[in-house]
Amino acid sequence: MDYLKEHEGTAAGAAVIVIREDDVNRKTIGFADQEKQIRVDEETVFEWGSISKILVWISVFQLAEAEKIDLNEDVARYLPPDFQSKESDDEPVTMTHLMNHTAGFDDSYTDLMVLDPPEKASLREVLEAADVRQVFPPGQIVAYSNYGTGLAAYIVEEVSGQDYREYVRTHIFEPLHMTKTAIDPEQDDHPWVKKQRRKIQGYTEERQLIEPNRYVIPIYPAGSVTGVAGDLQKLMQALLGEDGKPLFTKKETMDALFLPSLYYPGTDVPRIANGLFFLPSASGLTFGHGGNTLAFSSSIYMDRAEGTGVLVLTNMANETSLTLGIPELVFGRERPQGSDMTLQNASKWGGLYEPARVPRHGFSKFYGLLLRSKAEPAGAHGLTMNGLRYTQTEPGVFVTEDDFSAFALDVYSAGPEGENLLSSGVSDLLYIPWAQHVLQWAAVVLAGVAFLFSAGFLIFSLLKRKPGNPLLPVQHGLNVLAGLNIIWIVYKTASMTAYASIQPFLAANLLYVAGSVIISSLLLIRQKGKQGRMIRLLSVVTAAVLCSNIFYWEFYH
Repeated sequence: MDYLKEHEGTAAGAAVIVIREDDVNRKTIGFADQEKQIRVDEETVFEWGSISKILVWISVFQLAEAEKIDLNEDVARYLPPDFQSKESDDEPVTMTHLMNHTAGFDDSYTDLMVLDPPEKASLREVLEAADVRQVFPPGQIVAYSNYGTGLAAYIVEEVSGQDYREYVRTHIFEPLHMTKTAIDPEQDDHPWVKKQRRKIQGYTEERQLIEPNRYVIPIYPAGSVTGVAGDLQKLMQALLGEDGKPLFTKKETMDALFLPSLYYPGTDVPRIANGLFFLPSASGLTFGHGGNTLAFSSSIYMDRAEGTGVLVLTNMANETSLTLGIPELVFGRERPQGSDMTLQNASKWGGLYEPARVPRHGFSKFYGLLLRSKAEPAGAHGLTMNGLRYTQTEPGVFVTEDDFSAFALDVYSAGPEGENLLSSGVSDLLYIPWAQHVLQWAAVVLAGVAFLFSAGFLIFSLLKRKPGNPLLPVQHGLNVLAGLNIIWIVYKTASMTAYASIQPFLAANLLYVAGSVIISSLLLIRQKGKQGRMIRLLSVVTAAVLCSNIFYWEFYH
């Protein structure tokens, strides 16, 4: 635990448990609440984040063992006929697709986490209201999906006849004696956990308090579990057990859960084992999951062959030194042996890449612009990306020593339509042509210039105080209002508000477009004089630029 001591001065609070066969090491450091000087102890609860998904996949395998779910059957078979599905492709989506995150769903940054929701919705209602679409054919692209996990949990409800929270409590928590863990997004299923959650705060990596740091995750099976580290230890020990009990009746079911269900393209390197992600390690048999919420970070990884498991829970956002550093120390780092095959010229993989896990419809698809990364050749066979240097160990397979092992492996291949595809961790990254990238940023920059021009025009008009064409200040006033409205939408989205609260502002953009079309038409048709022709033309152009951006980036729904 020397590594943990080294980081004790920089971490807010953490609980770490390491199991090596029958040897269990537990350690807590730091504060649950720095301001009140409440230290982390065995009664401290942490948010699991996406580790919560493991409960969904265990539930699915329990029902598969009972022959109530076929992992390779179209999931539509298990859904009510009137369920409003997000599927748009003719090919069936299976439970294996959902576990591998290859069902083809895009993502949404609205309703991901919500402060003070107006009412409590059922899992079905949340899924049907989710601003998600199927944008890839099933089985082609890995795009990490909270919606897909929530859909699997809803299928657990439908097949078992129990509310998901009750199913997990009955079939997982009670058999494992996990008595201090809540599943409900507001911990309403466990009053003690709800009380304890008020005693812990969330912090940034610089140990600055995050306020507020209590919120609701509507698709709660994907990330809402909250509990003590000791309970998660019980789950980890059960998953490391040899006979599968008490989670499963057959040893083969537990073994199957940890069998790779997806490999990196063109390789024999495991990527996902039924919802559990591969951690490159010395044994090559380590699987688990990480988790992040607004104010907590976590990880759990297991090597069943070695009987070793590691779990880390922290009250820090985006923490990696502990959640990824400790598993790497325990399991060791994979040392690629290289290959006798001829390595590829790395220049073929150069270019821009964007995560598949981004919204691809609606206004939040703009966020994808900010997540693009540039891969550049480094010598004949190496690459650099995001400041990290990658060495090619076999054709298309690149490894870096500059990052934690969980993020060290990148595999390049030809995508479904022949374009470059980068497979990395929990999501594929899609190749973005430079022309598309430049044009999209040009549109954004032009919109910013148009907004500033209109703001400047209004200020100049007020200072000048001379009568002029009354339509001009009206148009520029609308431009400024539209720009401010878009800024407000972005701000509200980042503030974890519900999508429903943003809809009126999105609708207002349509009113702006309609008003701009009318005013711009009048400026072009009725104003024939030479005087002020240039300013009229520029006014129409600014409106056209803003309207085009609203429609291109879909800031209207």
